[in-house]
Amino acid sequence: MLGHETWGNGGTKVIVLNDWLGDTSSWSAARAYLDLERFTWHFVDLRGYGRSKTQAGAYDLEEAVDDVLALADSLKLRPFVIVGHSMSTYVAMELAQHHADRVSRAVLLTPGPPAGFGADEAALAPIRALARGDDAVRLAWLEQRFGEQWSPGWARAKLRHWRASSSPEAVATYAALFVCRGLPDPAAPITVPTLAVTGERDVEVMRREAVQSLLAPICRELTVAPIELSGHYPMQETPPLLVTLIERFLAPPKA
Repeated sequence: MLGHETWGNGGTKVIVLNDWLGDTSSWSAARAYLDLERFTWHFVDLRGYGRSKTQAGAYDLEEAVDDVLALADSLKLRPFVIVGHSMSTYVAMELAQHHADRVSRAVLLTPGPPAGFGADEAALAPIRALARGDDAVRLAWLEQRFGEQWSPGWARAKLRHWRASSSPEAVATYAALFVCRGLPDPAAPITVPTLAVTGERDVEVMRREAVQSLLAPICRELTVAPIELSGHYPMQETPPLLVTLIERFLAPPKA
């Protein structure tokens, strides 16, 4: 069973998944703002991360979906809201597409293109080398990727979290899911209400305009909520705003 931590005891059940680099402890800054009376939040770590770090596996999409459904069955969550971040938005989309009887709503935080980034095996090699790299290799990438937006101290903190909360082999293997998922099944559109939250300081393909264009054809009921001052990690960069957007999507305020 996937490792997880539960906050709250509300009627709306929410499963929150981790991103590519680390576990769901990345939400620590946001948890103070959660409504624990209306919602029950299950922070779930996929195999190779956090509380599931020692769980070996295939580290692929099918396994992740099966693991989430098995946990939902164990916790008697029917239905549940699925929240994916970055890499795990692909798990969330797969659940919403093919298990709409189980999923009431989907939240996609800083999602990539639904079909992935189109990389082939040759292009995956340096990404996998990065995942298996030492601290110097990882820090150089973090500084290159996020250095214009955040301080050197942020990159060092992210490096510590990456090292402590994930298995290098899991990160390396999940990279295939992130960059070359394959085209979504056109016969299985996402019919459940879907919220996509974008960071407008993220890479261009993960900003509002691109996300709206790429997700609209497969999501029948899509809301895109941009956060102007955020990049790829809104739960760390703008935590109260992110929580507000999610909770208002799940339970709109009464008129």
